[in-house]
Amino acid sequence: MTAFIIVCAVMLLAAVATVSYPLLRPVPAVVKGEPLLAAAWIPALAIGAFLVLGAAAMYNHATNFPWQDPRLAEPSPPGHGDGTQGASMDQVTQQLEARLKDNPQDADGWRMLARTYLVTNRAADAVASYEKALAITGDGDPSLTLDLAEAMILTEDPALQGKAKEIVDAALVADASSQKALWYSGVIALRAGDQEAAKTRWSKLLEQNPPPEIRQILEQQLAALGVAVPAARQPAVEAVERSAPAMAAAGSEVAGPAPQGRTIRVAVSVDPSLASKLTPGVVVFVSAREPGIPGPPLAAVRLTTDELPTTVVLSDANAMMEGRNLSSVNDVEVVARVAFGGTVVSSSGDLVGAAIQKKGGPAELSVAIARVQP
Repeated sequence: MTAFIIVCAVMLLAAVATVSYPLLRPVPAVVKGEPLLAAAWIPALAIGAFLVLGAAAMYNHATNFPWQDPRLAEPSPPGHGDGTQGASMDQVTQQLEARLKDNPQDADGWRMLARTYLVTNRAADAVASYEKALAITGDGDPSLTLDLAEAMILTEDPALQGKAKEIVDAALVADASSQKALWYSGVIALRAGDQEAAKTRWSKLLEQNPPPEIRQILEQQLAALGVAVPAARQPAVEAVERSAPAMAAAGSEVAGPAPQGRTIRVAVSVDPSLASKLTPGVVVFVSAREPGIPGPPLAAVRLTTDELPTTVVLSDANAMMEGRNLSSVNDVEVVARVAFGGTVVSSSGDLVGAAIQKKGGPAELSVAIARVQP
């Protein structure tokens, strides 16, 4: 992974240098006697900063690398687990393709395959898979149609952008607060050079107090566009309804919205070997994700080390984005992380624990925070 980061840094520096050089090179006078045009330092620095922030934001949005637990990217030892956990994305793709070859009318299967294609940067194949899913469902699923638009946008194929814009615009007419439609409407506007429309869409999305991961991306994009981002409100993952101040007592249960749909009761504990590393008042994130799928978590709760050990209840009521909840996936990976930096971005020295719940499995899950983030 270190080599990958170094290569990305070198490529990014090369891009910045390529763009900045014409601005920094003195331009000879056209008419005799006129002075040389000075190097344009301010535009060069602004463009360089935009490229760096933009690249970081785009990678953070698209990556499927498990930064919270890099070991999850490593293959499982032979004979370990159920044979699917730790499989490469190529293997997962091949399994889905084989499944759909035998059952081509499986709309959910085509949707899963499309998501897998997106994770592996095969946006054009994702478009074809989403179209097959829509052909089966009869175009009656607005969420699936918006997924198709997302894949079209990510192909960057000019021939598909018009149709993608139609879908996104229609989604905003149907639901002006659709987070996914607002995001991609801003992307489309920015590509078309309409910065004002991009600012409007992303500012409206920011007003919805999105999850910290999404907010971080929005703030970076809006700042690059010259928008003064307002101070962060209480993040969505902090909006957990507390039953009483006494909740901080160790062993208590974190109360939240009334559980709905699929529910997981997560018993979060700290391995005794790491107990000495804990300090009072440090932020702890407990989040649920679909293994291997990028993007914001399906559900998340924020607490502190003062409340450990405790039991966290995650359910469809904790959904952080429309159309994406615990019931919408099969396996759920629950990660508990003591975030010494206090942010959703994992950093070296954080304490981490993780466990996977299979769909239909026991509603109780134990997560022991037992290792230190490298």
